[in-house]
Amino acid sequence: MGEPGCGREGDYPLGRGDSRFPHTTATGTIPIRSRPVGSPVTDTVTALGQLHTALSKVEFSLDLGSTGSAEGLKVELEDQIQDYLLPRLQRLDAPLLAVLGGSTGSGKSTITNSLVGSNVSTAGVLRPTTRSPVLICHPEDQNWFISADILPGLPRVTGGQQEHGQPQEAASTSVLRIRPTKTMPPGLAIIDAPDIDSVEEANRELATQLLAAADLWLFVTTAVRYADAVPWDFLSRARDRGTTLSVIINRVPPGAGAEIVPHLESMLREHGLDQISVFEIEQTELDDQKRLPEAAIAPLLDMLHELANSAEQRAAIIRATLDGALASVEPRATTIADALHKQDQAVEEIRLAMEAVYTAAKAQMAAEIADGSLLHGEVLDRWQELIGTADLMRALQSRITWARNRIGGILRGKKEQTIEVQGEITSTLEQIVLDHADAAALEVTQRWGQLPGGKQALGGNASLERASEDLARSIASEIRSWQDDILDLVRKRGEGKRSIARALALGINGVGVALMIVLFAQTGGLTGGEVAVASGTAAISQTLLNALFGEQAVRDLTEAARHLLQERLEQLLDIDANRFRIHLWSQVPAPTTTKALNEAIASFSAHPGLASLPGQSVGPGQSTSSATPVHARISPIPNPNAEPVREPVVDPESGVDE
Repeated sequence: MGEPGCGREGDYPLGRGDSRFPHTTATGTIPIRSRPVGSPVTDTVTALGQLHTALSKVEFSLDLGSTGSAEGLKVELEDQIQDYLLPRLQRLDAPLLAVLGGSTGSGKSTITNSLVGSNVSTAGVLRPTTRSPVLICHPEDQNWFISADILPGLPRVTGGQQEHGQPQEAASTSVLRIRPTKTMPPGLAIIDAPDIDSVEEANRELATQLLAAADLWLFVTTAVRYADAVPWDFLSRARDRGTTLSVIINRVPPGAGAEIVPHLESMLREHGLDQISVFEIEQTELDDQKRLPEAAIAPLLDMLHELANSAEQRAAIIRATLDGALASVEPRATTIADALHKQDQAVEEIRLAMEAVYTAAKAQMAAEIADGSLLHGEVLDRWQELIGTADLMRALQSRITWARNRIGGILRGKKEQTIEVQGEITSTLEQIVLDHADAAALEVTQRWGQLPGGKQALGGNASLERASEDLARSIASEIRSWQDDILDLVRKRGEGKRSIARALALGINGVGVALMIVLFAQTGGLTGGEVAVASGTAAISQTLLNALFGEQAVRDLTEAARHLLQERLEQLLDIDANRFRIHLWSQVPAPTTTKALNEAIASFSAHPGLASLPGQSVGPGQSTSSATPVHARISPIPNPNAEPVREPVVDPESGVDE
């Protein structure tokens, strides 16, 4: 026996060692080579790297109907750039990578083992059989794949090693098992991938990722399941990307191929998959090694023989797949950018709804303060107790100077009562602000819940339905600061006037409260007897202030006080609204993400990629030799006008077709 995971030389046709299969590595034989800095390939690699970075910052957080397919497309493109395009462009002379992918129970592992001539991949009736993908290559080529350039996100396990001490069959899907095998020719590697319709989501995702990293798809289905929806979704992806592709239909009942294969080929044509090679494998008994007899896979072997024998053919397939993948990058990225732009629009609509609610709340709060409602109840009672309305009204009507002195005496002797009035004003204003903040918060959450993507923007945060605790703690402090502002206004207005200065020195707080009363003394919100009381209260305050400062000065003081109050109260609502802004931007990417993605797409589109490299991109029906080239039978399917690919709807089946 040879080394673990390796067959013996001569065990299998791919390793017969005759003149048709030279055992030389692909290195140095493929005419497409890595390019120096400043070459078109290097520029394309740089642009792809920038696009990958931009894609990595894209998040589709809102449910807008189309975001699910855009998210799948984003993950797919991001993975393909990282797993295939960047490493392949950087090392165009690396071995060709063929991936066997297909449905559950299609026999991928058995076909892999039969092609290689060694049991390198677990096969059996238990599903899913292939959990960790297995990469089979010639020992001379294993360093290409151990280096983690291709599929850099998958850790490597080589040969028959176990992952972290686990049995091989129990290992997770998150590793790539590399099995160097001498029966594989240099320059060609095969991956046995997990099922595309596996019952395990991780298997399905990994299968998709591996297929996107392939130079060549060998797509496996069965005579029973070839019409299932899921395989055709994947085949359509190959069409949209121009991926080099061949289809293997397994377990065809003897004699049924004449009917089944033409039907499959007609379905391929209907899906725009012309000139695709279909390899038929009849249902047959396995040998004692659980492998297919060589005769059953002879046409597939012949194709691989030609591919193994010709570095030129491998180069043509690599280039055709690269051309197709690169041509599909811009339309796919543009589809993602369009979906991201729609999300940005939805986010802006959500934000504007919040802004409108808080703008209205500010206006409603200002109207409530201006309509005299604040002089209800305790504020009015405390002020009346402080100044004695009836006596002062009579005094004011007869002798302003005497009244001014009388008020000064009242205010000088009742400092504690003055503070009580200030406290009642603070408490009443505090409740007004809190009520409006609570109402605004609840209305915002209700509006968001009705907008596209709004429920995701809320993120189930019930605390957003009420004013924040921080706001409640800040209101009283802001109102007291406003009252201090008023006292400063009164002091500044009285500077330099001796009689006024004496009065202010005796009762500055009371004079400030009088100014507040004048500010709130509008009677639009009062009824019945309250109007007369408030009017009398306002008249006393107004007369006092007029006597001290003059009518124009009082008007100026009142307007300044109103402006300062409105400014502070609006700032409080802004603080509460800001938590919605912060929460929203924590749920969705910033608009700069869309700008960066569009710039990266434009940068990539400006580079010619492989188009400017020397040599011909060999497509279907073209040849660089007199013999019919293998790539003409394993056809790339260029379709530059195809609709951008969408994430398929996967309907995994647990049934086994054995």
